[in-house]
Amino acid sequence: MKRLIKIITILLFIVLIPIFILSINKPKAANLLLVGVDAGDYEHKDAPKRSDTIMLIHLEPKDKKIFIYSIPRDTRVKVNGEFRKINSVHAIGGIDLLKYKLEDMLKININNYVKVDYKAFRELIDAIGGVDVIIPFDMNYDARDIKIHFKKGEKVHLDGQKAEQFVRWRKNNDGSGYALGDIGRISTQQEFLIKVAEKLKSPLTLVKFPKILGVVSKNVQTDLNGIDMIKYAISFIGISKDEIKTKVMSGEPKYINSVSYYIPSYKNDYEFLRYYRSRITGNKVDCSIQILNSTNKSGLAARYKELLKENKYEVSKIGNYNKKLDQTLIYCNDEEVGQEIKEIIGCGIIKKYDNQEEDVVVILGLDSVK
Repeated sequence: MKRLIKIITILLFIVLIPIFILSINKPKAANLLLVGVDAGDYEHKDAPKRSDTIMLIHLEPKDKKIFIYSIPRDTRVKVNGEFRKINSVHAIGGIDLLKYKLEDMLKININNYVKVDYKAFRELIDAIGGVDVIIPFDMNYDARDIKIHFKKGEKVHLDGQKAEQFVRWRKNNDGSGYALGDIGRISTQQEFLIKVAEKLKSPLTLVKFPKILGVVSKNVQTDLNGIDMIKYAISFIGISKDEIKTKVMSGEPKYINSVSYYIPSYKNDYEFLRYYRSRITGNKVDCSIQILNSTNKSGLAARYKELLKENKYEVSKIGNYNKKLDQTLIYCNDEEVGQEIKEIIGCGIIKKYDNQEEDVVVILGLDSVK
């Protein structure tokens, strides 16, 4: 009888999913902070834990795109007036302090967070049915709390326990390991996350969602609710692997006062991070913008005002320009803002200028009439 009830429940879930899909709107674009906390001190398991993995994930449900930006654990940041490694921030001030430091450092808005420890990680991987990978290196590492043994080139089905071993490995007991240290491990973690995403994109995985949500509610800390999780999962069904982009924060390792740090140069990551800065609800840019229409197309300035508003820019004034232009001009005192506005409207020549009244003036030319 129990088996029959289980079969009926699964069938109802499969039948109701298409109805649910048709009844919801796609969720908005969002920036998600994914934090994996380490096992902590073996003797003091309840002490505040450092973050072993930090990833910023940008979700674009409308375009079915996912961006994964990883921050190395040794990244040098200032906390309470002292320089520290970013992996210690969580142990000092929890998820709120880590979120604040990342938002301030990268000039983005983080909409939601997900925090997992190794127990939650193992159960989540088991809940989705595990992941198949090709082992990239010989992995042989024994410690008190973990034993890792994989052979290079073998195809392994990773259940939760094996998956933990795979993503935690940095080096072997003989000292051999990733040539780039933690950067190499991050690349492996990103590839593993793509494998997980590919597993989740299957409609068959939706049948397992009650079990997945059960694991999340018991073992994962997040401010996402169950409905939002289902909406995002449905939105990315069938996503192509090519639409999942990854990047490690630019920078270089450096010893400072005998401490090994990763010195970030995230300003070199502008092209990648601009996705995290656009189309995020509640992430308004503090600048004044005027749009002038130089064409005969009625309502063009108002149309672009709405487009910029959808992409976090508030336009204070619109009007007409007294001369016809073939090309759109973007006058601004911040080239980064000008570049982003150009990306949003799809055309324009950026010109540097200082104006006391407006931070940005956009003069729409014939190339903006679409």
